[in-house]
This record gives sequence, structure tokens and C-alpha cells, in this order.
Amino acid sequence: MIQIKKGLDLPIQGNPKNVISETPRVTSCGILGPDYIGMKPTMLVKEGDQVLGGEALFEDKKNPGNFFTSPTSGIVTAVNRGEKRRLLSVEIDLDGKNLNKKFNFSDDKSAQIEALTKSGQFNYFRTRPFNKIPSINSFPNEIFINACNSNPNSNDPFIYINQEQDLFDFGLKTLKNLYDCTIHVCYSHDDFQQNVNSVNYHQFIGPHPSGLSGTHIHYISPVNEKSKTWYLDAQGLLSIAHFFKHAEIRNHKYVSIGGPSIEEPKLIKTFVGSNCFELVAGNIKNDSRLISGSVLHGFEISSSIMFLGFYHNQISALPNTFQSTFMNWLRFGTNLHSKLGVFISNWIKPGQFNFNTALNGSNRGIVPIPAYDEVMPLNIMIIQLLKALVVKDFESAIQLGALELAPEDLALCSYVCPSKYDFCSILDENLEIIFNEIQ
Repeated sequence: MIQIKKGLDLPIQGNPKNVISETPRVTSCGILGPDYIGMKPTMLVKEGDQVLGGEALFEDKKNPGNFFTSPTSGIVTAVNRGEKRRLLSVEIDLDGKNLNKKFNFSDDKSAQIEALTKSGQFNYFRTRPFNKIPSINSFPNEIFINACNSNPNSNDPFIYINQEQDLFDFGLKTLKNLYDCTIHVCYSHDDFQQNVNSVNYHQFIGPHPSGLSGTHIHYISPVNEKSKTWYLDAQGLLSIAHFFKHAEIRNHKYVSIGGPSIEEPKLIKTFVGSNCFELVAGNIKNDSRLISGSVLHGFEISSSIMFLGFYHNQISALPNTFQSTFMNWLRFGTNLHSKLGVFISNWIKPGQFNFNTALNGSNRGIVPIPAYDEVMPLNIMIIQLLKALVVKDFESAIQLGALELAPEDLALCSYVCPSKYDFCSILDENLEIIFNEIQ
């Protein structure tokens, strides 16, 4: 067991119950371009086309042979683009039939990997370093499966893994046979089953970010620029296992819906890439901000990007209103949360807080406060690293451990930062530049 002592669990209202619901139903779903870092699409469909689940929508120009497929059957209703014709989303209206394309492949490993890429299931894998989808011709030395989740307002994956344990174990055996590498499963629940002898199981406990893959990889097998480490979450493994067992894609996933603005927080079974507005219809308060993913590291749902992120297993909602208060900085702060100990709430410790989207401050220079180190469990010099990332000192950033991280690993640093820096996007920009220089 690996116990994480540094970190922070945000006491946000609206935790979902550990009961799986299948309502509400959605009528549309989609696939988002920004989910896939560095991807450049070659479109294979146009508006009005009828598609099956698993049918290719576009191919990656930078990773030829890797396809991105429809979550289920329906009609392509829109291909939304942003600046410089950057792909934002492909929208699909469901036909209610839930028909899937059947894939034929032999027992040959190369044929199975080809089927994995053609079906879009290969995209569940991401690399460390750089947090990208692997090249289809590459092979990992290690694969990490994340079977825990410490994000605020999330559910423990044990809830649905326990219901599909046989499929989960089949997925582990399949990956072991397919890539013949070291497999690590990281979990948190005490009753998690360890049924596959050829797999390494690791229990992580403690505050967030104990449930992030970056934390697991750092403690078990740290990476550098030459590492060939892949990772995916439990739902990705279940989807891959389903594909090899049934020769078709798995249309559904389990999604936590929670936060202060959700009337009835719940865990639901829904389509991959579901319309987030439909998932919370009638269950969200007015004047709220809807987020795909965690409040710490998700993106705001908008009219052009309204679908659940491919790698997200939760939807969060926060009040989007904030009233300015006279001499706000002198308040006792009985109902305000802070890691810096500036409010009386640090002593009275209420159980949960009604978080909103207010920044509670303005941008200023970086202040080297102890809070950064208190929320960073990884063995890195975090203040020095953050400064190197902000000024784009790439050489220092690499030496200080930037290649071990993905943007989500710095989300708590952004939360406690009194200077209001978004270290997640700053790290993302640095990693992209470093990747392009190394290639």
C-alpha cells in the first residue's frame, strides 16, 4: 500500500450516490477534437451521413492508421470548427437503434492491434511523457491502469468494476498477451479483487491527487524523455475488453454528475460522448456553469463543445454568480474555503462548501508560498518547476520533472495559487513545444 500524505480533498457539496442509474436518456452524442493533443484530422464523413457505432469519422494525419469512431449509430448533423479550421466537434443524432460495426480479426497480434486502431479503441491509451495517444507502431514497456479516482464529486471506479469483474480481468489478460509488457493496476478500495497473477496491483490511499495516473507512475516507475509508458483508466480497459470479446465497440460508460448546482447528484450509465446538457436537464440550478470533467481540470460546456470529453468520467456544475461584497477582503470567511489559512473556516472546519466560479482575486506575480509543496505529493521542487514553466525555461523544466506530469497533475497548484496562474495550460504549452523540439 502506498499512502499519499500531501494533497488536498476539496470539500465541495454535491457528491453523487454510489448507485448506478440509467436516466436520463440522451438523443445526441459527439466526439471532440480538443480531447486529442496534437491530432490533425482527415475527415471521412460529412453532414447528413449515416454512421454505425465504431465507424470511422476521421483519421489522424500525424498518426496514419489511427481512426476516431462514432460512439453509436445515428446521423452526422454537424462538423464544428474553430479558428484556423481547427476541429471542435462532430455531432451525431442518435437513431435509437444502437447498431455497431462488426470487426473481423485473427489471433495474430498485429491484426488485433490494427483492429484496435480502426475501431478507435486504441485512443484510450496515452503516453507518459507528453500525454499523447501513442504511435500505432510503438510498443510500451509498461501500462498503468487507473482503477481509482480522487477528484472532487467523483465516484470510486470499484462500484462498476465490481459489477463487471470478469470483463475487467479479461481486459488485463488481453493487454498482457497483446503487448507482453509489465501491467500495473492502481486502486484504492480495500475490497478490490486481484485475480490476474501476471499483473502488479498497487493500492493508493490519501487525499487528491492520490487517484491520478501521474501520481501512480511517479511512485512506481518514474518516466523520462526516453520512457515508453502508457496509461488508461478502468473504463478504457473495460471498453477494450468488450471490443476483443464481442468484436464491436462498447457504447456506454459510467458518469458521475455532481457539484453544488446539481439538484440530485448521481452516477449514471450513458453513451460515450453524451450531450452534457441533456444529461443534466431538469437537474441543474439556474445560473450555473457546467463542466465536463473535474472542477479542478475540466472544460466548460458550450454550444459548440457540448459533449462529454472522451477521457472524462464526470460532469460537474458550479454556481456561476457571485455578488461583490464591500470590503470583501476583511470578511471572516466562515463559508469560504482556502488552503492558505486566511479564513476562520480553517478552524471551524465546516463539512462541505458551496463553491462557485469566482476567482476571489486578481492576477499578480508568482508568490513562493508553502501551499504549493503541501498539495504536491510528487518528489519534485514544485516552486522552481512552476517558475521554469511560466518563463519557458525548457531545460530547467525537464530537469525539474516536467516530463513526468500531465496538466491535471498541476490542477491543485492552480487552485492554491494566490497569483491566479493556470499552470495546467502553461504545462500543456511547454510540453507541446518540448515534444516538437525532441522529434
